[in-house]
Amino acid sequence: MRIDAEGGCVCGAVRYRFAGEPIAYYQCHCRDCQRQTGSAFGLSMIVRREDVTSLATAPDAFGIDMEDGRKLRGRYCRACTARLWGEPVQVPQVLVLRPGTFDEPVPEAPFGDIWTRRAHPWTARTAGPQFEGQPEDPLAMVHAWQGRPRR
Repeated sequence: MRIDAEGGCVCGAVRYRFAGEPIAYYQCHCRDCQRQTGSAFGLSMIVRREDVTSLATAPDAFGIDMEDGRKLRGRYCRACTARLWGEPVQVPQVLVLRPGTFDEPVPEAPFGDIWTRRAHPWTARTAGPQFEGQPEDPLAMVHAWQGRPRR
């Protein structure tokens, strides 16, 4: 699935374009995603960094060093505080877009869920693989997305 879409923050100050194939697209039910989105889960779309270009004001960087040693890095709008994407420290060539920031909905559903043990009991799961926590294989969601049934 190739996507050519624009997106941005709530107030419109930050705008970006994504033009490319997602590497993976899934739902995450971890507490970090729940808190960051203010919702029951976060949508995560792993993309190549070079497939995202800034169209207006560049987003500001954030960095949080978690008590457990994880380092959360990413971009957000300083004016409205909308989080746009994460920047994995271990894999700097990719971004983890928040596809809810696209102007139009993604035409295909995410495939797979992680951190299901933290999921709210009423949330719907995707058709893909289900992981109770973080998958041991860091490429599990990439492999799942790449091998998903095509419509």
